[in-house]
Amino acid sequence: MTPRRPLRMTLLASVVAVAAACGGGTPAAPALTDPVDILVQSVETLQDVKTFHVDAAVSGSINVDITGTGAGSAFPLDNTTATLDVDIENMNARATFAAPGLLGLSGELIQIGTTSYVKTSLTGAQYQKQESETISIDDTTEMTDEDIQELRDALAKPEVAPVKGDDAECGNTTCYTVTIDLTAEEVEALGGELPTDELPTDVSEASFAVTFNVEKESLRPAGIDLTVDLGTQGSIQLELTFSKWNEAVEVSAPPADQIAP
Repeated sequence: MTPRRPLRMTLLASVVAVAAACGGGTPAAPALTDPVDILVQSVETLQDVKTFHVDAAVSGSINVDITGTGAGSAFPLDNTTATLDVDIENMNARATFAAPGLLGLSGELIQIGTTSYVKTSLTGAQYQKQESETISIDDTTEMTDEDIQELRDALAKPEVAPVKGDDAECGNTTCYTVTIDLTAEEVEALGGELPTDELPTDVSEASFAVTFNVEKESLRPAGIDLTVDLGTQGSIQLELTFSKWNEAVEVSAPPADQIAP
């Protein structure tokens, strides 16, 4: 007589194997619904980041009073781009930028430890070398539990009111989207100081709309879309895209013959 128990065990094992092959292994994490949780948990993923890459694209235009006569001129920002590679462990970074609408301005910054090398289209082909006692690259992602709680408290304030939107495709994955709308007055009320003296245009009446894209699977930041409405002074659209988390980054100092004496 053929034993039934081994047969039943074989059938059970087959069912388990098929279920596992169809995704019945580790359960997927439940989807997040609270926009504050999404943003806070995304920031927390940065704690173990060693390297990352950022692409920036800027469009729009701003009115700038170059002559100081009170008559502003519109400067187009379309096709303004920048890239940034950061190696947090070694405290190295490299950034490039190009702004065709701003007199064709372009440039590069290389940071090696506490030494920086900078060149722009206005200063010539050679790098200007500068030394500093401290560098804050390691502060890019380092946050304490207190910092995280302060972030959560700030996001929970009624004037911030983050709103979760529909999930969206971002690259080869799906992202949560969270939007925050703020006026210049609300930004200052939250403790943020607008750089009114440093900027060439008035931002005191500006409004800010920012959308955060967060990868659903990893909760890594995928991108930030910022629109600044300056009213009669123009508008600025900034798109940041994050990638290459913890991938190899090579940043080295320029050759000696390319550094100004």
